[in-house]
Amino acid sequence: MSSGEPSAQGGNAIAIPAKQHVAVVIPCLNEAPTIAKVIADFRRVLPTATIYVIDNGSTDGTAALALSSGAELIVEARRGKGFAVRTGFRRIDADYYVMVDGDDTYPAESVAAMFEPILAGRADMTVGSRRMAGTSSQFRPLNRLGNWLFPTFLRLLLRVKLTDILSGFRVMTRDFVQGVPITARDFDIEAELTVKAVERNYRIVEVPINLRARPEGSFTKLRRVHDGRRILWTIVLLFRDYRPMAFFGGLGFLVMLSGLIPGFAVIREFLQTRLVPNLPSAVLAVALELMGMLLIAVGLVLSATARRFQELEEKVEMMVRPPTRRP
Repeated sequence: MSSGEPSAQGGNAIAIPAKQHVAVVIPCLNEAPTIAKVIADFRRVLPTATIYVIDNGSTDGTAALALSSGAELIVEARRGKGFAVRTGFRRIDADYYVMVDGDDTYPAESVAAMFEPILAGRADMTVGSRRMAGTSSQFRPLNRLGNWLFPTFLRLLLRVKLTDILSGFRVMTRDFVQGVPITARDFDIEAELTVKAVERNYRIVEVPINLRARPEGSFTKLRRVHDGRRILWTIVLLFRDYRPMAFFGGLGFLVMLSGLIPGFAVIREFLQTRLVPNLPSAVLAVALELMGMLLIAVGLVLSATARRFQELEEKVEMMVRPPTRRP
């Protein structure tokens, strides 16, 4: 978009430097009823952006509709939103990436507000939050529960105050996309992007948006219980990998506390009789205490190792992308 060419939301104009490339990345699986409208909406608000549809094995003509609507088509045969997003990020070279679902539930007009913190240098990733104060998003009851549960869980584990970690509408910088390795396969992609952004000290800004209901004839691919369980497990694994001392130390502390249950009975009997008549309880108590101490030791070692890897990663990044010198 040229420097004087705006995309607007509610009359607010935003200007993207002329030489910077914006890529709109739309992972899709059977979104024929909506994909043409999503492409048209984003072309209207970002007229010089390149729109990429990552077709994830659609069988309803989504790919043909995307091509006829003027989008670039990338095919990812492995089923899963995570695979589609990973392929898009690997194949597309841009200065800014807009990630959005192809179901026409996210308002394209909000992209202007989402670009503002990015262009002002205040954010590496902006997230369209469907749960911020003042929004009126249309959730199904089970989806509403999940979108309350996961941010709460993340807040307890990582002390991160975000309202919507599962939003599929995001704007990201080139540095962010290149600096965050993605391993997610499915709908856990958003949780992984959020947690890794936090742990790698990228700046996240949430922007309120209103989620629309799916149009008639469009169906969700989210398996609520299965994918919800997968997202929760992904958060736990990321917590283990990025906060090993808290994970293993907390687990070790709980194991040691459980060892006190049989241990107290053994100690009480020993103080009264100077004998240990219940030998199995004594062995169990000692085993639990040793296991707890071992878990804490593992947490200490992994925490030190993780810190060294962070330092190494920082040095490698400085070598690959040295700081820009002022003229």
